[in-house]
Amino acid sequence: MKTKLLLFILLFAGIGITASAQTDQQKLRQHRYGHHAGQGRITKGEAIHLQRKKQHIRRDVRMAKLNDGKIGPMERKHIRREMRQYKRQRHIAVHNRRTRV
Repeated sequence: MKTKLLLFILLFAGIGITASAQTDQQKLRQHRYGHHAGQGRITKGEAIHLQRKKQHIRRDVRMAKLNDGKIGPMERKHIRREMRQYKRQRHIAVHNRRTRV
């Protein structure tokens, strides 16, 4: 009876140690590959700027459709250029290694 109880306790202790080691490895991996504060996050000001830029693009699309019901080639060119700029600015904001406020 005592040996079974001792074996049972050792088994659970071993499981607890391996689970703890896995979480330590995950934390180390997250720190090493940049999943800590500052990378992949944008500041409040950057978020507001990007939201306004996106609203401007949506407004341009809506206005282009209201004029004659379709988006012409020049309007499409303008919207695509704005969308490229928006995506570039968002990429820069996400990858600039600033910490979030």
